[in-house]
Amino acid sequence: MAEDLAQLHDIAAACLAALDPPARRRLLKRLSGDIRRVQQRRMAAQKAPDGSSWPKRKPRRDMKPATRPVRFLYPSGGSGEPRLVDMRSWRQQGKMMIGFDREADGLRTFKESRVIRWITPEGQADTSMDASAARSVQGRVRRRAQPMFRGLRSSRWLKAGADSEAAWVEFTSRASRIARVHHDGGRDQVAPGGPEIDYPRRELIGFAPSDEAMLLNAFIDHAGDALGWGRRAGR
Repeated sequence: MAEDLAQLHDIAAACLAALDPPARRRLLKRLSGDIRRVQQRRMAAQKAPDGSSWPKRKPRRDMKPATRPVRFLYPSGGSGEPRLVDMRSWRQQGKMMIGFDREADGLRTFKESRVIRWITPEGQADTSMDASAARSVQGRVRRRAQPMFRGLRSSRWLKAGADSEAAWVEFTSRASRIARVHHDGGRDQVAPGGPEIDYPRRELIGFAPSDEAMLLNAFIDHAGDALGWGRRAGR
């Protein structure tokens, strides 16, 4: 394995030396996209670079149930398809509702003005919405996987870039603080104005030993396209 990697390093160095700066920049930009996809796949699998699984979410059993539970339909992401929200523990903050959404399995913040329809909480006659429609919406939400950091690993927040000397992957400035708290483990608020808790270390991005050979292979393939030779050009 070590000899194979050494040979790949030599080939990659020869490819890089044969390219002019604009071609190197284009090549490294393509490579940065490959690197980002590796990180996104690993985050989707909820694993650290060494292959270990992230610590699971702690069960939120210490939250006192609210005296007035609420259920309503709300646009996904604030503007998408309607989804069911079911909160037993929540509080009012101005025109915002902050609480534990059982359907999303996490703390969420909602604008009261964006509620599509209020639904009578479980245990009471549901007169606000057809029961079969409510079950249909609820079923769709429950079947949906709820991995951690779905938004953070998106291309909106996890950026790939390059110049003629290097390729990189990084979180945007707005997302970097949140990412750093979870990557290193730290203390932060669960919601604006909410309580603080200690988050365990969950490495979001990094390199595993197996990544090196994959990236070198991708580099050589991309360089072969740019130079008109190499494994891809020979096919």
